[in-house]
Amino acid sequence: MGSGSSARLIAVAAAALLVGCGGDGDHERPRPRQAPLPLGGVEQRITTEGLNEHLTALQRIAAEHGGHRSVGTAGERATADYLAGRLRAAGYRVRVQDVAASSFRERTAPRVTVGSRRIEVTTLRFSGSGNVSGRVRAVGLGCSRAAFAGLRRDEVALVRRGTCSFRSKALAAQRAGARAVLISDRTPVRGSLQDTGVRVPVVAVGGRGAGLAGARVRVRVDASSAERRSANVIAEAGSGRVVMAGAHLDSVPEGPGLNDNGSGVAAVLEIAEELGGRALPEGVALRFGFWGAEEIGLVGSTQYVEGLSREQRRAISAYVNLDMVGSPGARPAIYDGDATIAAALRRQLGPDAPSDDLGSRSDHAPFDRAGIPVGGLFTGLDRCYHRECDTIENVDREVLTASARAAGAALAELALDRP
Repeated sequence: MGSGSSARLIAVAAAALLVGCGGDGDHERPRPRQAPLPLGGVEQRITTEGLNEHLTALQRIAAEHGGHRSVGTAGERATADYLAGRLRAAGYRVRVQDVAASSFRERTAPRVTVGSRRIEVTTLRFSGSGNVSGRVRAVGLGCSRAAFAGLRRDEVALVRRGTCSFRSKALAAQRAGARAVLISDRTPVRGSLQDTGVRVPVVAVGGRGAGLAGARVRVRVDASSAERRSANVIAEAGSGRVVMAGAHLDSVPEGPGLNDNGSGVAAVLEIAEELGGRALPEGVALRFGFWGAEEIGLVGSTQYVEGLSREQRRAISAYVNLDMVGSPGARPAIYDGDATIAAALRRQLGPDAPSDDLGSRSDHAPFDRAGIPVGGLFTGLDRCYHRECDTIENVDREVLTASARAAGAALAELALDRP
């Protein structure tokens, strides 16, 4: 799960091509031939063992590629290869969409000091570089030009997390003349500015920024950005009105990303495999999307939606997003999105299932902005969010199984239900 809204793409390369498997033979393990079965009852065929097979493959891919599957790396490409091979073996028409995305690298750790005291911070991806000092001025949420009316040039803006994207806050502070931006929350968030264009240092601080307003601070960030290639993997069966589910396939560089978002990938892939070869109603298509470069600003899903014609967008009657659906000890929460999708999920999870407003923090956001009905499941941030410990041991199999079964049954219901 990323921390911002949609990215401005620096370059878009939208070549869609058919692909075969790339790598290990288990990518193309054929599914047993069978007569087409009804879509209904898919939740009974989704198993913890099947989900664990995919989690194990993603953990292995990360281990073989430097411990992560982040954007533009061999680990991300191997993840896309694994998905394409499994989906082709399940009988889907599969294409891989090339995605151009910016990458970000810190050369040294960030440093923020108040006098002689150093405070704990994290750098937001695509922060500008610099070694600057200035007096801190609190500007609230920083989501409007008026919020920065009292900011003096060469001051450091202290901005609360929430409501609008980190990028919007940073660009507004930069236009107002801030020398640097401090994003405050309970703990220093690991977030992204989504793309290049912010020239001033932007770091996150904890403790809600307590004691920083009015203080003189020094902020140092040493980082660089570059363009990298990513990929979306898209699979489809049938034709006509489209019922769709998706999950982002990349991790952050800090870890293998097995809950964020190996859990969503495993769930969507298992649903796709169990629905593959089923008897679809006439005039209905099932489509599954696995999005690249989500962690740097929803780049893959944004490019996909922006590349659809008006007619293609209208053909999608439902998009169900799965991002972080195996958090330890959690209950699956239903997105506050389209009422029909939410009702289908609630019929599986029970009337007391919690709700969650994810705003623009995951890949449903580009679909929502395009007027496509969206929904999804989320089990919350966990202690290993965007950290090295987000391994296979961090995924709660019981929670993941419940999420996958609910999403699979809801998709089948949405496909069978004529609009």
